[in-house]
Amino acid sequence: MDSIVEEFLALSNFRQAWYKVAENKGCAGVDRQTIEMFALNEELNLIELRDSVANSTYIAQPLQQVLIPKGSDKFRELRIPTIKDRIVQQALLNVLYPVTEKMFSDVSFAYRPHRHYQDAVKRVAYWRDQGHKWVLDGDIENFFDNLNHYRLLTEARKIINNSGILCLIKSWISVKVVINKQVISSKKGIPQGAVISPLLANIYLNEFDQYFDKSNLKLVRYADDFLVLSDSQDGIMSGYSQVVQLLNYMGLKLNEQKSRITNFERGFQFLGHGFLYKAIFPIDDETKNNQKKNSHSIRIFVSTREKIFAHRV
Repeated sequence: MDSIVEEFLALSNFRQAWYKVAENKGCAGVDRQTIEMFALNEELNLIELRDSVANSTYIAQPLQQVLIPKGSDKFRELRIPTIKDRIVQQALLNVLYPVTEKMFSDVSFAYRPHRHYQDAVKRVAYWRDQGHKWVLDGDIENFFDNLNHYRLLTEARKIINNSGILCLIKSWISVKVVINKQVISSKKGIPQGAVISPLLANIYLNEFDQYFDKSNLKLVRYADDFLVLSDSQDGIMSGYSQVVQLLNYMGLKLNEQKSRITNFERGFQFLGHGFLYKAIFPIDDETKNNQKKNSHSIRIFVSTREKIFAHRV
């Protein structure tokens, strides 16, 4: 890990991280420093930030809660780090991606270089064509909010055996949150909105992924949404029990309201696509709203097949 630490602390790496953070834009954190403000003294700010990390004087700042509208009367909660914290997190990501990619399973598709949700959709079609017609359409309940910090750090240590880097990760996941001018401690979960969180999510679920690498069941996972596929109804029923037990062991819970056992004849949706027999087609917002009102999803899929461009994979 010494070479990785050296690469992490290189000023060129921090500069590359800054360019990425600036490109993504985003709002200021609790210190109210914007992208534009940091850019005014870009080089000096980067040198001071890099040196503070190297000298162990860097301290992660509290997160700023931001509510993003999500449909009617609903909001998605994001917890935003400061610009400086985002840069340090991105600098660490730059050097960790090559390491973690060697450790991660082929069944996960989210938050990974050169992998996209379309690849996950194609993988589902591949297992369908191999005879895996039965499906557990699964969702993990409040995944990002319920990650156990101790377990996360234990799993991270298996991949990143460096106390300095692990201390940084610990500081980011345990940092306090400013909500309505009140500072609140966070005892579990990882912040949606932090640059480092997607990688940590994949580290946390790596054991879940690898379990299915050794199983006759087939897993296709994109973040906390996943499908388990089997060639028989008995197999998928057994798979349901295995998923529940495995998630419980990991301190997580299957969202039973959003999870169900189905097959390609009944139809289901995954990653914004409808699956029905051999057809795969995008689902628009109107169709999603209709599906919430009608539990018999096959009726919706059939009624919309002529309205939405359908294609085969």
